[in-house]
Amino acid sequence: MDKEIISEEEMASRIRKLVLEVIELWSSKEEQLEYQKNVPFVDVSSELFGHWETIYNPDDKLFRMAFNESELKMLADFQDVLDRETTRVTPYHVPNIEHFVYTLEWREINNAAIKLRDKVKN
Repeated sequence: MDKEIISEEEMASRIRKLVLEVIELWSSKEEQLEYQKNVPFVDVSSELFGHWETIYNPDDKLFRMAFNESELKMLADFQDVLDRETTRVTPYHVPNIEHFVYTLEWREINNAAIKLRDKVKN
Protein backbone atom coordinates (compact mmCIF):
# COMPACT_ATOMS: atom_id res chain seq x y z
CA MET A 1 0.00 0.00 0.00
CA ASP A 2 1.47 3.34 -1.06
CA LYS A 3 1.39 6.08 1.51
CA GLU A 4 1.06 9.59 0.24
CA ILE A 5 3.85 11.77 1.52
CA ILE A 6 2.69 15.30 2.20
CA SER A 7 5.26 18.05 2.27
CA GLU A 8 5.42 20.67 4.99
CA GLU A 9 4.41 23.26 2.40
CA GLU A 10 1.29 21.24 1.52
CA MET A 11 0.40 20.84 5.19
CA ALA A 12 0.90 24.58 5.75
CA SER A 13 -1.33 25.26 2.75
CA ARG A 14 -4.04 23.02 4.21
CA ILE A 15 -3.79 24.79 7.57
CA ARG A 16 -4.10 28.16 5.85
CA LYS A 17 -7.18 26.99 3.99
CA LEU A 18 -8.82 25.73 7.19
CA VAL A 19 -8.06 28.96 9.06
CA LEU A 20 -9.51 31.03 6.22
CA GLU A 21 -12.65 28.85 6.18
CA VAL A 22 -13.18 29.45 9.90
CA ILE A 23 -12.66 33.19 9.45
CA GLU A 24 -15.13 33.15 6.56
CA LEU A 25 -17.72 31.44 8.75
CA TRP A 26 -17.16 33.93 11.60
CA SER A 27 -17.58 36.78 9.10
CA SER A 28 -20.97 35.67 7.76
CA LYS A 29 -24.18 35.84 9.75
CA GLU A 30 -25.99 34.20 6.86
CA GLU A 31 -23.59 31.24 6.72
CA GLN A 32 -23.84 30.77 10.48
CA LEU A 33 -27.64 30.74 10.40
CA GLU A 34 -27.63 28.46 7.36
CA TYR A 35 -25.23 26.09 9.13
CA GLN A 36 -27.64 25.93 12.09
CA LYS A 37 -30.58 25.33 9.78
CA ASN A 38 -28.78 22.52 7.94
CA VAL A 39 -27.39 20.88 11.07
CA PRO A 40 -29.98 21.59 13.79
CA PHE A 41 -28.45 19.18 16.32
CA VAL A 42 -25.20 21.20 16.42
CA ASP A 43 -24.66 24.21 18.70
CA VAL A 44 -23.24 26.52 16.04
CA SER A 45 -22.31 29.24 18.55
CA SER A 46 -20.04 26.87 20.44
CA GLU A 47 -18.81 25.32 17.19
CA LEU A 48 -17.54 28.72 16.05
CA PHE A 49 -15.36 29.06 19.12
CA GLY A 50 -14.35 25.41 19.00
CA HIS A 51 -13.30 25.50 15.34
CA TRP A 52 -11.07 28.51 15.99
CA GLU A 53 -9.61 27.04 19.16
CA THR A 54 -8.77 23.84 17.30
CA ILE A 55 -7.17 25.46 14.25
CA TYR A 56 -5.45 28.55 15.74
CA ASN A 57 -2.01 27.36 16.83
CA PRO A 58 0.53 30.18 16.38
CA ASP A 59 3.30 28.23 18.13
CA ASP A 60 3.16 25.43 15.56
CA LYS A 61 5.87 25.48 12.87
CA LEU A 62 3.44 24.57 10.06
CA PHE A 63 0.95 27.20 11.20
CA ARG A 64 3.70 29.84 11.10
CA MET A 65 4.71 28.63 7.62
CA ALA A 66 1.13 29.18 6.43
CA PHE A 67 1.12 32.92 7.13
CA ASN A 68 3.50 35.83 6.79
CA GLU A 69 4.42 38.01 9.79
CA SER A 70 1.76 40.62 9.04
CA GLU A 71 -0.92 37.95 8.76
CA LEU A 72 0.22 36.30 11.98
CA LYS A 73 -0.18 39.66 13.74
CA MET A 74 -3.69 40.06 12.31
CA LEU A 75 -4.61 36.55 13.42
CA ALA A 76 -3.28 37.32 16.91
CA ASP A 77 -5.39 40.49 16.96
CA PHE A 78 -8.46 38.43 16.06
CA GLN A 79 -7.58 36.03 18.88
CA ASP A 80 -7.45 39.04 21.23
CA VAL A 81 -10.96 40.05 20.17
CA LEU A 82 -12.19 36.51 20.77
CA ASP A 83 -10.53 36.45 24.19
CA ARG A 84 -12.05 39.81 25.14
CA GLU A 85 -15.54 38.95 23.97
CA THR A 86 -15.38 35.44 25.42
CA THR A 87 -14.94 36.94 28.88
CA ARG A 88 -18.43 38.38 28.40
CA VAL A 89 -20.00 35.14 27.15
CA THR A 90 -18.12 31.92 27.72
CA PRO A 91 -18.16 29.43 24.82
CA TYR A 92 -19.97 27.00 27.07
CA HIS A 93 -22.83 29.39 27.79
CA VAL A 94 -23.13 31.24 24.49
CA PRO A 95 -26.73 31.70 23.39
CA ASN A 96 -27.86 29.70 20.39
CA ILE A 97 -26.81 31.25 17.12
CA GLU A 98 -30.25 32.68 16.37
CA HIS A 99 -29.86 34.86 19.48
CA PHE A 100 -26.08 35.19 19.57
CA VAL A 101 -25.99 37.07 16.22
CA TYR A 102 -27.90 39.92 17.89
CA THR A 103 -25.43 40.42 20.75
CA LEU A 104 -22.72 43.05 21.05
CA GLU A 105 -20.16 40.27 21.55
CA TRP A 106 -21.08 38.60 18.28
CA ARG A 107 -20.98 41.92 16.40
CA GLU A 108 -17.50 42.68 17.74
CA ILE A 109 -16.19 39.27 16.71
CA ASN A 110 -17.99 39.41 13.35
CA ASN A 111 -16.57 42.86 12.56
CA ALA A 112 -13.05 41.68 13.43
CA ALA A 113 -13.53 38.58 11.26
CA ILE A 114 -14.72 40.67 8.31
CA LYS A 115 -11.68 42.96 8.58
CA LEU A 116 -9.39 39.94 8.86
CA ARG A 117 -11.05 38.15 5.93
CA ASP A 118 -10.65 41.24 3.75
CA LYS A 119 -6.93 41.53 4.56
CA VAL A 120 -5.85 37.88 4.51
CA LYS A 121 -6.53 36.31 1.13
CA ASN A 122 -6.16 32.78 -0.21
